[in-house]
Amino acid sequence: MFVEILLLVIIFIFAEITHLIFLYYLLILVFLLCLPGIFALRTAPYVPSLKKNAEAMIKLADIKPGMKVYDLGAGDGRLVVKMAEQGANVIGYEISFALFLIFWLRKAIYFRKGQVFWGNIWSKDISDADVVVCFLMPKAMEKFKKKKFSTIKTGAKLVTNIFPLPDIKPDKVKNNVYLYIKK
Repeated sequence: MFVEILLLVIIFIFAEITHLIFLYYLLILVFLLCLPGIFALRTAPYVPSLKKNAEAMIKLADIKPGMKVYDLGAGDGRLVVKMAEQGANVIGYEISFALFLIFWLRKAIYFRKGQVFWGNIWSKDISDADVVVCFLMPKAMEKFKKKKFSTIKTGAKLVTNIFPLPDIKPDKVKNNVYLYIKK
């Protein structure tokens, strides 16, 4: 939410300084695009994974070239880039329009690999995943267990940061990162 508010404040300040009408229209448009990210706060506010946790997630996922990986709630796409650099086919989904833009701006500047799409994770098909990574709040982890975990294929890995799947024993735990292998 902080990123969305910062983006809106910057546009508002430029609109006030320049008095350009199109900036006011841009402000309204960006506000409407940022609403899903603001409402998503109760599922997963933007908190970047600690470096040691990100490394543990990648290690536990055992990323190999050609694997299909989904990052649900990809944030600014840091994990997407790291996993794509290891040769995986990585797709991230992020509901925050501001974070989605930040990923694509960084990708354009640094020519990084991986893709992040702007969208709601609950409506995406992840059934072909070899690995799913996520950093979601406890209520969202409950929803993930009910709506998504059953849709991933047998043998697929789920790697979660900080918050485990409720009532399911992880196969491995490292640095508050949980690995589940779908049975």
